[in-house]
Amino acid sequence: MAPENFSHKPAPARGSARWTAASSSPARPNRLAFRLIGIPVLAVAGVLLYSGLRDYFILPECDSARAKNTLADIFKQLKFEPQSLEPIKTISTSKDQVVCNAALPLADGATLNVDYSFFWQSNKANMKYSISRKAAQSSAISPVPAAANASLRAERSHPAL
Repeated sequence: MAPENFSHKPAPARGSARWTAASSSPARPNRLAFRLIGIPVLAVAGVLLYSGLRDYFILPECDSARAKNTLADIFKQLKFEPQSLEPIKTISTSKDQVVCNAALPLADGATLNVDYSFFWQSNKANMKYSISRKAAQSSAISPVPAAANASLRAERSHPAL
């Protein structure tokens, strides 16, 4: 008998074909690029979308930037210049209404008492406020004249920014 001239190669293992370089397709680099770039871009876009739409679903908190900007606009219209927009207290909070109070110091020593609330009106957040000015406390023993204790009252509704 003549010797047979063939080489005997073992069969490749089952899962080894997908790990070889020959099976790599041109679509693989695109898929990796999408994972490295696309997923973070989608996450950032989702956060920006949520923060933009958040104003349509959630009322602002009493001491939020949105509330302080609205108060600053109101004070500018009424020609009040409080030294700071602190301290602001939250009186109550619900899904439909947020009630707040602030006693803001003025430059002349008087205090600006502001009661305000945020509420929904036709799918928009609105603000209702009441402002009174309390004169500075006199350190003298004599009583303060009634004219000095007169308070300015303003009650209005304003769209929340």
